[in-house]
Order: sequence, then C-alpha cells, then structure tokens
Amino acid sequence: MFHQYLMTETEKQTARSTSSDLPRRSVVSVVGLNFAIFGLIAAVLSPWILDAIAPERKPMDQVAVEFATKVKDRLIAKAKKQEYVPPVQPDEGFDIAKWYPAGTITLGLCGICLGVGGFCRQENVRISASSVAVGLAAIVFQYFLLLAATILFFLLIGIILSALGIDLPSP
Repeated sequence: MFHQYLMTETEKQTARSTSSDLPRRSVVSVVGLNFAIFGLIAAVLSPWILDAIAPERKPMDQVAVEFATKVKDRLIAKAKKQEYVPPVQPDEGFDIAKWYPAGTITLGLCGICLGVGGFCRQENVRISASSVAVGLAAIVFQYFLLLAATILFFLLIGIILSALGIDLPSP
C-alpha cells in the first residue's frame, strides 16, 4: 500500500491501463451500422430502384381497375348464388420487386440486432445506439412507403367502385 505513494505518475498510469480498461473494438456495432445504413439507403431509394429493375409494371390505376372488376365479378357471382372462379393467371417467376421491401427491412433488422449485440459486448455505446437508430429508421421508412401505397390503392378502388355505382354489402 505504501508502495503506491512512491510510484511515479507514469507508473500509476501504466498500472491503471490494463487490458480490461482499454476500450473494446466496436466490430459488431460497426458491421451493424453498415447493415443499417445500407438498409436505410435501400429504403429511401426504393421507388427509383424498383422502377429501374422492374419498369414493365402496370400503373396503379390499371391495377386498381382490375381489382375493382374482380370485386364486381365476385359480387355478381354471389348475387347469382354461384361460386366465383377466378381467371387463370400465368406464373411470372421470381419477381424481385416483390421481395425488395422485405430485403430492406431485413437489412434494418440486422443492423438493430448487431447494434444490440455490440451493446451487450460493451462496445462503444454511440456506435451501437447509432446502429439501432438507423436500422429502426430503415424499417419505419419502408413501412411508411408500404402504408402510403396501400392507402392510395384502397382510395383508388373506392373511387372506381363508386364510379361504377357498386355499393359493398354491409355485414
């Protein structure tokens, strides 16, 4: 104990800086932050990327008209007490535009998980928190785009059905 008072300042610093006191490398958090940033970039750029990789998609108003005619056909079949038989559609194969939103959400989720893993490993808290926040932003932004498209789609269907003079039956 008396020996501590006789040590020089550099000896005290050397004794204090053991391997457990050194900051851990934030490998897991940095990888998570990279995943989360790529997920956020993919979510923000998704309208333009989807137009670039799948330009032959039908316009939203045409899809809404087709959906409204299917609803009308089902209502007519139900009124006639017949079973509705949908028309056979050809299989288009793998559609990357359908899986793209799931990929961006997965990247954001990986960023969140790795950020939490880095926090549990006691890595740099700022990098871990950034990874979680950016991953969450990627997921929220992608869901916001999906929600906005869904609301717009159902508004178009309602307008088309009301223009056709079709009222949906109430339960």
